[in-house]
Amino acid sequence: MFWKNDRNIIVALEIGSTKIAAAVAELRADGSLALLGIGEGPSGQVRKCEIVDFETAQRCVQDALADAEAKTGVTVGEVYLAISGAHICSTSVRHSVAVNTENGEVTEDHLYELRDMARKHALPTDYALIHDLLQHYILDDESQTDNPVGLVTRRLAADYHLVYGLATRLLTSIKCVKELSIDVKNYALSAYATAQAVLRPSDKQLGAVVINLGGGVTDYIAYERGSVVHAGVLGVGGEHLTNDIVAGLKIPYSKAEMLKKTEGAVILVPEQRHERIALVGDFNFEERQIYRESLVTIMQARQAETLEIVLADLERQPFWEDFAGTIYLTGGASQVKGLKELASKIFPFPVEMGNQFPLDGDQNYANRPDLSTVLGLLQYARQAEMEEPPARGWARMSQSIKKVLTGIRLI
Repeated sequence: MFWKNDRNIIVALEIGSTKIAAAVAELRADGSLALLGIGEGPSGQVRKCEIVDFETAQRCVQDALADAEAKTGVTVGEVYLAISGAHICSTSVRHSVAVNTENGEVTEDHLYELRDMARKHALPTDYALIHDLLQHYILDDESQTDNPVGLVTRRLAADYHLVYGLATRLLTSIKCVKELSIDVKNYALSAYATAQAVLRPSDKQLGAVVINLGGGVTDYIAYERGSVVHAGVLGVGGEHLTNDIVAGLKIPYSKAEMLKKTEGAVILVPEQRHERIALVGDFNFEERQIYRESLVTIMQARQAETLEIVLADLERQPFWEDFAGTIYLTGGASQVKGLKELASKIFPFPVEMGNQFPLDGDQNYANRPDLSTVLGLLQYARQAEMEEPPARGWARMSQSIKKVLTGIRLI
């Protein structure tokens, strides 16, 4: 593959429930990113971030990639792919090795051995590993360190947070892209990618939960002392808000979607209690008026329930008892009015809207929460490119598929 002008180009692709986005950026020699543009298109036959009609979804992916190529003048040959869906699970594990060197010092080989053990950790049948995220190392006196090389200990342990999903779901998403003659260089959990767009290292160190409210799912990830301690995906998103409005107000889906975007809110201001909203009629819908309070009541109930389910899951995790961080909200469905106020009533910690770190280059996509994942995926790709020089030619072909198949012991 040859990039235009031999630039180091990286492409991030998100196949969402309502939208497909492909972000193209240039990785400069100094490690900075310059956004060249983002191709977008509607997502067809993708439910809760899982493909249910392969051919339709693939055409939508092709359209979004073509849009990205037209906007940037870049020929896309490989992508980093965001992965999500209600099948995603995560767990924390600990592995340990004896340090048998002559002087008892920890070497790089011990770290490689521990990571290999984490990657081979037994997962449920038919599941494949997505991430093995290091939390910290533990010496034999129970002290923790981020870099044990050169330290003396009889035994070294490591805590990892493993993220995994159904192999068939992962392979379907990868296959959807590869059949377009585009290689999936690697993939990342959507929530993990999103966190790279909205969290600084200091935020991760102090403790943070990023909740990404999308069209079909709500995914979230938690950090404590700089490390990932939990991740989850809830199969509820903005589409469910629209469906609730359809059922509650007895109006067509298109009218409900428009109403949600233009008038939607989850907190009712007292002076608006008796306000009415006019719905314009058309050839199959008579003009009518609805009470604003009715709309807010419907949306508030669904959004509160979603956040309460996320909270209940977090409360079951060991880290939550000592958590003292901040909740960050982002994603397309986070733009509804009053969400921060509603979330502040549900979570016992400060709530903030997750603002993306600015990138150089095209500024037309700044301040769009619905692009947090694909922009965060660029940051993830940037780090991966800098840490590990990209393989060339046949060495990289089918790398992502081999990763999944190895995870379920098929090769």
